[in-house]
Amino acid sequence: MSTDAREPQVWRFPSTRNAYDACQTAEDIRDGDVLVIEREKVVGIAWTWPFALTEAIGELHVTTVDPRTREGGIFTAGVELGERLAQERGWRIVPPLDLAFAHALFAQHPRCGQPLGFKVLTHKTETGRERVGWLLAGTTGFVELDIHGHYRFANKWTPLTDNQEG
Repeated sequence: MSTDAREPQVWRFPSTRNAYDACQTAEDIRDGDVLVIEREKVVGIAWTWPFALTEAIGELHVTTVDPRTREGGIFTAGVELGERLAQERGWRIVPPLDLAFAHALFAQHPRCGQPLGFKVLTHKTETGRERVGWLLAGTTGFVELDIHGHYRFANKWTPLTDNQEG
């Protein structure tokens, strides 16, 4: 995959697995190109670790960094085009995890300790995986943050959280 500067191209695939594999092997797909997987309702961005912009993610990654500013802004044009294509299809765009907000939550609830990391929570659908939120791990507790901005604190990883994982 190349990083040549040009307008992003749109690539269509039968599955997110096919899209992911193509990002690893196809020389004509460039960083920042748009990946559209109609069957799984996924729009993503090509990169070494291709990531989804939509609520449905399939086999793609997710990002915690604003994709418009990531890697010096090489994804900006593709993100704008990808978001437009998703909105035209009625597919929900999910913003990246706001890490500053996550750190602020931990600061307000010292029983969770210091933030250590996060894990994307998903559930399986008939076509793939969809994001439902994030599990933020601290040194002594967890924060579950859904994609709508609602959150709850827990001192241990609950079976409910385990079952949400895709």
